[in-house]
Amino acid sequence: MTVDHPHESLTPPGEPKESGATDLAIGVITTGGTAPVDSVVKIVRDGMAAHFGGLTADVIHVDGTLADDRAGQIEEIGEGLRLVHARPSSTLPSTDDGSGWSEGLRTVLGLARERGARGLVMLNSEITSMTPEWIRCLGEPVLSEGRGFVLPVYQRGRYEGTLTQLFVVPLLRALFGHQFWYPIADEFACSGEAAEFLLAQDVWTTDIARQGLEFWLPVAMSGQSFPFAQSVLGPRAVSSQRPPAPLGPTVGRVASALFAIAERHEAAWLDVRGSEPVPVFGVPPGPASGTTARAAPIDPERMLVGFRQGVRDLLPIWERILAPDDLGDMLALSEYPSSEFRMGDRLWARVVYDFLLAYRARVMYRSHITQSLAPLYLGRVASLVLETRLRPDAAVAQSMERLARVFEDEKPYLVDRWR
Repeated sequence: MTVDHPHESLTPPGEPKESGATDLAIGVITTGGTAPVDSVVKIVRDGMAAHFGGLTADVIHVDGTLADDRAGQIEEIGEGLRLVHARPSSTLPSTDDGSGWSEGLRTVLGLARERGARGLVMLNSEITSMTPEWIRCLGEPVLSEGRGFVLPVYQRGRYEGTLTQLFVVPLLRALFGHQFWYPIADEFACSGEAAEFLLAQDVWTTDIARQGLEFWLPVAMSGQSFPFAQSVLGPRAVSSQRPPAPLGPTVGRVASALFAIAERHEAAWLDVRGSEPVPVFGVPPGPASGTTARAAPIDPERMLVGFRQGVRDLLPIWERILAPDDLGDMLALSEYPSSEFRMGDRLWARVVYDFLLAYRARVMYRSHITQSLAPLYLGRVASLVLETRLRPDAAVAQSMERLARVFEDEKPYLVDRWR
């Protein structure tokens, strides 16, 4: 289902905004330096002028390293825009585990509430492909269509974002029943009421907030009365200044976040069967041809080396996590030549569910469980590339959709053992 962007009226449903309140709060979180926020401010100014003429906006900039003379400062930047500088509301020390972003978002939500904002748009300052059009794409469904929560849809390269597409998307879709292209809210838009709801939740001091808030946000909204939407933005290119994180900790963090969310919200997914489309504003993009400048070519042979090394090194751990049949299939796969290697959809879904069940049962340290998934993930990516590398781009998207359906079909395997 796609929904064309309206261009005429921006009159919101319901009551007019209270006097002195801003129409749109736009949040941006940085960690040192003013260049990212300066770039975002220019994009916001151009986007507001082009698409929201006559409306007001406050750009809420949160940075834990702000100098004393900048914290709390409000700059008038013209055309109905103000730039508000703030430090995170928490006194917790900044760390690399995600707590800086979560506390920054909590601060943005609080300041948006103080300003009576009708809508909130969160932007990721590390995305270098952002354009003024993104302000419309995220803000308009909230301001003119009454949507409560809006997630982005990005143009992705052929094999870009495989951890999201092979793990995050199918697992969250099977659990909670929503067909999101990108169920990760490091950028999003929401109504003032939805922001108020999020701010009131008791998640902000938990491990989920520190390690996986961007995954939790769509889940938290899914059981509420705020209507969902997705909006097509364009390519997602991220600044290359930060070196890529090692695969094991990356897979471990994502798996830990998703598994903790599943445990916390079990009542919301145990009885869900199948999934429903979520409205999309704009035309969903097909995969970009080949690899892109944003994604290095994928070498399946190198990935299979990592998979086979994992079989040799992690077998004692996997014996406590995987069901016997699934473990046997993985051991057999490790002996296959590359030309014959295929990790099927059903096996991968069962493996993910085995890991989730082991995490819940605490069969060992949870960090050991989640990080030991990384070599199996490498095998699944290698399998995807080997299956589709000589086929058209559309075959990759078809493979992802088929995998998501298999996760749904295999969900009773998880539910029966969970209960």
